[in-house]
Amino acid sequence: MNRLLTVLLLAVSVGFAGGGIICDPDSDCFYVPSAVRLDERRVPALLVFHCNGATAADLDSFRKIGDSLNWVIATCHRVRNHRGILTNDSAAVQTINKLLRFFPVDSEQLFLFGFSAQGVQALASMYLHPRLIRGVVTVCAHTGAQVLAEPGTLNRHYAYLVTRTGDWNRVANYELNRDLNLWGVRCTLAITPGEHCAGSWQEVLAGCRWLQKQLKTLTQSRQ
Repeated sequence: MNRLLTVLLLAVSVGFAGGGIICDPDSDCFYVPSAVRLDERRVPALLVFHCNGATAADLDSFRKIGDSLNWVIATCHRVRNHRGILTNDSAAVQTINKLLRFFPVDSEQLFLFGFSAQGVQALASMYLHPRLIRGVVTVCAHTGAQVLAEPGTLNRHYAYLVTRTGDWNRVANYELNRDLNLWGVRCTLAITPGEHCAGSWQEVLAGCRWLQKQLKTLTQSRQ
């Protein structure tokens, strides 16, 4: 079945949240830029985690990233704080499977975003599923997921880390950057002014642009 037709059938079955955002019965939401809907090619995707469980409103603020980069953007509602890492991970994988089944997503270019504890969750899911998740953008995360990593599985992965000058997790981000680079992950750390806070969608866009640049460089090196 044509991928675009599949997406449209899903939209009809679960309804639109508005602004081209599709939400399903699990309250997972998806946004496909118009330029992608008009093309059969597969594109990167960013799955957004939120400390309180991501909603359509959260996706609405991130869809500008999709429009800027022609990426599919999605949220996982059941991933949130005060749940175990493995419980959250199970929910994330279910959402990822929907992304790969119903949307024109390149399975080699699937990325996660999270702030604070959900940045840790993003790292944890990448460590647990290195063949499924290519990289992360994290803001003010900490090292709580490092025990889950198997360094030998991460040499094709990417991480864009953000911390603040006043972030209580700032030192932890130095450690994350050190560990990930030692493990072969292509990693960079951005340090910005301020306290422990989520920041803007533009900050996440900068991280996604960095990821896109790394993939482009890798592709050119193989030609």
